[in-house]
Amino acid sequence: MESIIEIQNLKYEINNKKILDNISLKIKEGELVGLIGPNGAGKTTLLKCLNGIYKAEGTVNINGTAVSRMNSKKLAGKVALMHQNTQIGFPFPAREVVLMGRYPYLKRMQRESREDYKIARKNMEYTDTEMLEDYAINQMSGGERQRVLFAKTLTQETDIILLDEPTASLDITYQEQIFKYSRELSGQGKTVVAAIHDLKIAAKYCTRLVLMNDGRIVADGSPEEVLTSQNLSSVYGINALVYKNRITGLLDIYIHKLSEKNKSVKYHVIGGGGTAGSVIRQLYEQGYYISAGVFSQGDSDIASAEVFGIDYLIEKPFSNISDELFNENLAYIKNSNTTILCNMPFGQQNLRNLEAAAYAEKLVIIEDDLPEIRDFTGGKAIEIYNRLKRKAVAVINSSRLHEVL
Repeated sequence: MESIIEIQNLKYEINNKKILDNISLKIKEGELVGLIGPNGAGKTTLLKCLNGIYKAEGTVNINGTAVSRMNSKKLAGKVALMHQNTQIGFPFPAREVVLMGRYPYLKRMQRESREDYKIARKNMEYTDTEMLEDYAINQMSGGERQRVLFAKTLTQETDIILLDEPTASLDITYQEQIFKYSRELSGQGKTVVAAIHDLKIAAKYCTRLVLMNDGRIVADGSPEEVLTSQNLSSVYGINALVYKNRITGLLDIYIHKLSEKNKSVKYHVIGGGGTAGSVIRQLYEQGYYISAGVFSQGDSDIASAEVFGIDYLIEKPFSNISDELFNENLAYIKNSNTTILCNMPFGQQNLRNLEAAAYAEKLVIIEDDLPEIRDFTGGKAIEIYNRLKRKAVAVINSSRLHEVL
């Protein structure tokens, strides 16, 4: 499929400062492309070059025709841009604002036709703004105004739709809705290019992401290819964990701060039955090295270990911990500064986890529930557990874990 938008060697400067630096990009029909990157990356400028507002060095072609060779009206019949700034000073009724989207198709002094009104009303219904048609645009909330202007953009009926931070004034319900609309439109063959600040929304709805920084393209591809920990660290200067959310099945991002001084401190977590997840998260947020296990295959704590990318041990389901895994567990424990025993249930399969905890240099026990009600070994676990409590440097409930980290 040929590209509907083709950009070659695009450069744009203001006062000798490079805003866009040698941008080359091809976008095909039906793509929903998210432009992401920090403030000042060049996203808005790129959209305005696509729409002919900014005259830049290089070429921008729409369906094979250079934007520089089109007059504003012809270009408006091909490309619609929804601006980031939604302020309108005059009290135009929403209906009239939406109808302004028809101007590329009207001759000088020509009035809107019945068909134009029909198209405008269709898009107001689509964007849930028909009840606002008689309201003055400058007396609306930011979110209402944003939705009316989105209806205007759609009423322009172009094959290419450019959106500059389209959800900036919207509450969470309509943030999602705008991008649901955009995904539907791309599915119908429209090409949508949007500057987006919310990385999770970008990952959820866009078919392709272009990561920009300092006027350059850093990465271009699918959300999975672009939204990597390395890319986010280098561009945004953040420590981000990118993973697939097991509940939603979508790409998710976890942002945290790392403490350089904590990197050399090692913790080993013994848990199971979902008891280790919050402990692993707290340790991860503090920047400690973490290992965990031995978990039984299928244990929900494994998901937490995988999300946070830590080393962990896993045994086959319904099996006692093998000698091999017991020794590996011991190695992690002996290599750690502190071992944390979580508020886990005790059964025959994980009894050797308690035995391994006895080798900890420093042992912290989390006790939210009485161990007696968690013992399913006929008392064997309690006997070991009580010896561990005498050895432990702290026996606390989970809400106090931060006190010993």
